[in-house]
Amino acid sequence: MVKIKDFFSKHKQNLKLIVLIIGGFYLSIIVYLCIFSWFLSRPTLGLVNSLKAVNVSIQNKNLGEAETNLNQAQQNFQNLEKKFGFISWVRFVPLIGGYISDADHGIKATRAGLEAAVIVVQSIKPYADVLGFSGTEASLNIQSAEEKIVFMLQTLDKISPQLETIGQKVGVIEAEISHVNPRRYPKVYAAKISQIQTSLVSAKDTLANIKPLLTLFPKLLGESEPQQYLLIFQNNAELRATGGFLTAYAILETFKGQITPKLSSDIYELDTAFGNRLPAPEPIKKYLPLVYNWHLRDMNLSPDFKVSMDTFFPNYQSVAAIKDVNGVIAVDTQVMVDLLQVLGKVGVADWGEYSADIVPQCNCPQVVYKMEDYATRPTYYIKANRKGMIGPLMHSILLNVMNSPKKLWPQFVEIALKDIQEKHLMFYFPGDDPLQPVVEAFNAAGRIKDYQGDYFHLNDTNFAGAKSNLYVDQTVTQEINISPDGTITKTVTIDYKNPQAASDCNLETGGLCLNGILRDWVRLYVPEGTELVEVLGSSIEPTTSKDLGKTVLEAFIELRPQSSAKLIFKYKLPFKKTTDYKLLIQKQPGTKNFSYTISSGGKTQTFSLDGDKEISL
Repeated sequence: MVKIKDFFSKHKQNLKLIVLIIGGFYLSIIVYLCIFSWFLSRPTLGLVNSLKAVNVSIQNKNLGEAETNLNQAQQNFQNLEKKFGFISWVRFVPLIGGYISDADHGIKATRAGLEAAVIVVQSIKPYADVLGFSGTEASLNIQSAEEKIVFMLQTLDKISPQLETIGQKVGVIEAEISHVNPRRYPKVYAAKISQIQTSLVSAKDTLANIKPLLTLFPKLLGESEPQQYLLIFQNNAELRATGGFLTAYAILETFKGQITPKLSSDIYELDTAFGNRLPAPEPIKKYLPLVYNWHLRDMNLSPDFKVSMDTFFPNYQSVAAIKDVNGVIAVDTQVMVDLLQVLGKVGVADWGEYSADIVPQCNCPQVVYKMEDYATRPTYYIKANRKGMIGPLMHSILLNVMNSPKKLWPQFVEIALKDIQEKHLMFYFPGDDPLQPVVEAFNAAGRIKDYQGDYFHLNDTNFAGAKSNLYVDQTVTQEINISPDGTITKTVTIDYKNPQAASDCNLETGGLCLNGILRDWVRLYVPEGTELVEVLGSSIEPTTSKDLGKTVLEAFIELRPQSSAKLIFKYKLPFKKTTDYKLLIQKQPGTKNFSYTISSGGKTQTFSLDGDKEISL
C-alpha cells in the first residue's frame, strides 16, 4: 500500500497530464462527432422520408412512383454514406467506438436493403398489371383469370435468379444487424433491435424456401398436365388435433389455371362404406362416448398433419370413388370467411348466397351459420349429403376470386399467405412426392418440428362438445423460473372462457346445437424428458407419455357456456440454462390467434399467436 502511495506521489503530475490528455482526446472526439452528426442529419432525414414515400407508393399500388422514390432514397443514402466516412474511423476508439461500429453495420445493411428493393421492383415489373399495380409502361393484354394464371406460371422460373440475389442481400442485412449489440442501448430500443434481429433471421429462412415454392404453384394449378386434389374441409368450430372435425370432402381438378369440381360429398358417406373395420384407438374409447370403432372422420388424432394424413389417406383410398389424387388440401371455415370478406356475397347454385357478415342467429359469420344450419340441425326426415354444399361453395368462391378485378388480387395473395401462416390452409403430398418437402420447408404442412431448446405446443381436441370452439377464447401464460444452477421450471396457465349463451341442443325440439358443453382433451407437447411436477384443474388424473419426439402432458376439462375454466401445468425441463434461453411455440392448426404471455426474470412479452413463434430471452 505504501509503495502504491509513493508511486502516485512521485508521478502525480504525470498522471494528471495523462488524464488531461485522455479527457481532452475524448472531449475533442465528442465535439467532432457532434459537428458531423449535424452534417449527417440532413441526408439521414432525406433517406428516412424517401423510404417512407416508397412505402406509401407500394401501399397505393403505384410501382412507377415507388421506383422514383427508391431512386431518390439511393441518392440520399449515397450522400449519407459519403459523409459517414468522416466518422467511421471512430469505431476503433474504446468506449465510444461500439456505437459507431453499430452505425457502420447499419449503413452496410441499408445499402444491401436498397439493392434488394431495386431488384424486387424490377422483378415484379412484368407482373405489375396482373398484380394490380399502376404507374408502369408494362401492361399486359390479359383478360381472363386463366390467362393471368398461365402467364404467371410460365414466367415464374424467370424470377428465380432474382430471388436468389434478393436472398443473398437479406443474408447480408441479417449478418450486419446481428453484429449490433442491443445491450448498449436503453431497454426500449434494445427490445426493438432484438426483435428486428429475430425477424431478419426468419425473413432469410423464408426467402431460402421461396425458390422451391415456385416449383409448387405450376404443378398445383396444372400448368403442364391436369392434377386432381382431395379437398378436405376441417370444421374448426369443432376443433380437432389438426384443425377441425373432418366433415366434408371434394375432388378438384386443375388444368392450366382452371379449377373444376369433380365430386363433393359428406364424410359420413365415406364412413358408411368404410364400416367398422378398425377398432377405436385408446383416446377415442376414453374420451368420445359410445364410439367403439375408428371412423375416417376421427382419424386426424395426431397434431402432426402429415402423420394424421398418413393414417387417413390410405383408408380413404380403400373406399373412395376417386382414389388417385395428386395431393390433399385442407381448409377450415376461416379461409372461406377471409375470402368472402373481400368478395362480398357469393351465390352458389342450388345452395343460396353466402357472406362473411356476422348474423345474430349465432353471433358468427353467415357462411358458418348456413353451413352448420344445413349440416347440423336435426330433421324429422333423412337429409342426404348434409355437407355436400362444401365443394360447390369452394368452387364458387374460387371462380369469383379468379374473375375478380385485378386490384383485389394482392389481397387474395395476402389471404393465402396469412392462412398458411395461421394454419387454416395446409398441404399433404403422399408417398415420396418431392412437393412434400417443399410445403414442409414453407411451413405449410402442419408438421410438429424438432427443436434444440424449449418447445411448446398446446393441442385441444373437442370430443362431443358441439361447435363451441366458435365461442371459446383462450389465454396462455408461461412463467419461466431459472434457478442459480440453471434448472428451468415452468408454470403454464391456460384460461378458457366461453361468453356465449348455450344453444338449444334438444334433439326433439329441432334446435341448432352450436354452443354446448366443451369436452376438451388437452395435450401439451414439451421437450422430451420433461418432468411433470403437477397439474391443477384437470377432470381426469393427468398422464405423461411420448409422441413425435416430445413428452406429452395430458389433461381433460369440461367448459360450459357462459363460464370459464383454468388448467395449470408445472414442469421441469430436461436441460439447464447455459446460454441464451430459446423457446419455440407452435400454433395448433384451425385455432384463433390466442393471447400468450411469457414471463421470466421480471421481463414479460405478450403477443397474439398468429403462427409458429420463436422467442429468445
